[in-house]
Amino acid sequence: MPFASHITKRGRIYQYVRRVPEDLGDAFPFARVQRSLRTQDRATAYEAAARVHSEIEKRFAAARGKKGTTLNVIPIDDWDWTDWSQLADWFKAVLLDEDWRMRLRNVPGAAFDAGVSRNQFWRDSQTVRAHIDLQAKLRATTVADYCEERFGYVQGMIRPLGVPLSRGAAYFERFMGGCLKAEIGYLTTFFDREGGNMREATHPDAIKGKWRAAAERVSEQQVARILGPELAKKAATGHTLGDCLRQWEADRKRANKTATKHGLEEKQNAIDEFEALAKVRDIGDITRAQIVEYRAALELQNLKTPTINKKIGQITTLLATAQKAGWIETAISGGLYTEIPAGTNLRQPFSAAELDLIFSDDVFRRGARSANQKAGGELEFWIPLISVVSGLISSEILQLGPDTIKPHPEHPDITCFYVTNAGGRSLKTHARKRYVPVRNELLSNGLTNLVAEARSRGWRTLWSAVEKTPNVGLVSNMFSAFWSDFLRNKLKIVDPEKALYSFRHSFRDAISAVGADDHEKDMLMGHAEAGTGRKYGEKKAPRVVDIVRMNQLIQRANWLFLQVIVWPS
Repeated sequence: MPFASHITKRGRIYQYVRRVPEDLGDAFPFARVQRSLRTQDRATAYEAAARVHSEIEKRFAAARGKKGTTLNVIPIDDWDWTDWSQLADWFKAVLLDEDWRMRLRNVPGAAFDAGVSRNQFWRDSQTVRAHIDLQAKLRATTVADYCEERFGYVQGMIRPLGVPLSRGAAYFERFMGGCLKAEIGYLTTFFDREGGNMREATHPDAIKGKWRAAAERVSEQQVARILGPELAKKAATGHTLGDCLRQWEADRKRANKTATKHGLEEKQNAIDEFEALAKVRDIGDITRAQIVEYRAALELQNLKTPTINKKIGQITTLLATAQKAGWIETAISGGLYTEIPAGTNLRQPFSAAELDLIFSDDVFRRGARSANQKAGGELEFWIPLISVVSGLISSEILQLGPDTIKPHPEHPDITCFYVTNAGGRSLKTHARKRYVPVRNELLSNGLTNLVAEARSRGWRTLWSAVEKTPNVGLVSNMFSAFWSDFLRNKLKIVDPEKALYSFRHSFRDAISAVGADDHEKDMLMGHAEAGTGRKYGEKKAPRVVDIVRMNQLIQRANWLFLQVIVWPS
């Protein structure tokens, strides 16, 4: 009997005791249900508990319906271990299928007959890092700890099926153990795919379980009861989030605003993730509860709060576009963002000791280069170096070319990095368009040679890795993933607030130390001017700055490691 584990004996009287499920914690003013069964007889207690259990299940189902978390709860009283085992298999299949779908986005048709380079199957660096952390955590987790820590995640995954999951359910621990095994198996396949072994897994729809027919019946009955049979058939709009994305891009172009390739890719990535989780295509079927579920799934990936809010914002922006286009009557907005804890949304600069450790590595002292394709050859040397002495981010460095390292137009004696969107380059904002003086040591120790070689080869950029793979976002993500592994595994710098972007913060600290004020730091780093003042003056050209003063700040900054680096020949 599914309610048997909820029955306990307090003194001589049997009691029905049950914890309120996590997803309904805010729907009830109490954390657990406790009812006296008013009997000392076990058989009578079971009979009374069955009635109490039925009542409580109905109350939980009603609360879920009111919150919109699911259409209803399907009956599982007749489930045995075979049924729960099939559900664990479905759970793993969903994880594998979602990963497969994300990888297929970048795969050309050649993959289906002649094969392609394995790097075209790679996921983005942020996702890879999250999976590395999750694998380490789950390998050290007991089933008991998994039941506590991942209960909400598993519950959220199976909730769209209408399958109820409670800690007191029959087979609970065994099912959660099956889910732990499923997640570890999924992670093994995930990293096999990163290595180029692209095995397609069983699709979730191929796994038959009792939940399918039951969920279909419950869904039809519930929708018809709420909307009526005719209205229930008219909920669809015929438009998808993909249609909203194309409409959003068209709206931007009509408003003479930029729709960058990177921005479009981020929105498409959010669409893929959301649709895989919510199992919806038509925007008319999207509910607030599904967006909340998506937010919860992102939180369980150990993503930073700003990243989660950005992904949620991608979906709500597209729904607002649909409302503007007249496809839906009301968009979903408000109350969906997670508040960012004070002080947690900033990357931290590397300390002086950490910079010494980084630039004492064989990469910078002995000319070593990793064979890992993600390292990008000479990028392994130049990206950290240029970033820390110039404040450029990796995507800006990757887009440097022979035409963007040149004398300043008004002061030809000062050679600058020209950060621009000319020639099809991409910038986050116009504020990022700027001249940044080049540190002298870079010019006299290899950078000039890179420029000359790239020009002689007719390259658009300075880097062979980018010439081979022109997708700057992909190269940037691969390098970021490589760098994260290098930082954590080799150098043992494990502070989660320290990353490739930390070089940019170290640059800001270094020029602050030699007298740069906030305005000068913003000019060098391409930070937008705040307030109304940014609306006036030239918008498209680099802003007017005192380049002589900027050069003095760059050259004075105290980077002692530049004196001991072994520069590339």
